[in-house]
Amino acid sequence: MTHVSNNVVRKVVESFLMVGLLLISQMAMAQGFANEAGSMIESIRDGIYLVVGLLACIALLWCLFQGFAGRKTWGDVLEMSLWIFGAGAAITAATWIFTSGGSISF
Repeated sequence: MTHVSNNVVRKVVESFLMVGLLLISQMAMAQGFANEAGSMIESIRDGIYLVVGLLACIALLWCLFQGFAGRKTWGDVLEMSLWIFGAGAAITAATWIFTSGGSISF
């Protein structure tokens, strides 16, 4: 009688599970799971846009308030406004890069 180590059994079971998951994933994508996942990702992205846009507007209004109140110079207000605009534009630029990269086919 030959003793088989638990490590070998574990590797064989993991291999069968991986093959099973690969086969199931192809069937799930064929049944429209990719479209559903894509719409979920787009709704999350839209939520991130909403939160970042709202925070940027609040920060910009606060920056302008400090400028009108005399707490900051208008040069500081302009600099902070450009930083806020840059942070908002970075999110949009990252989205554009990922969407244009997703349309590339090899």
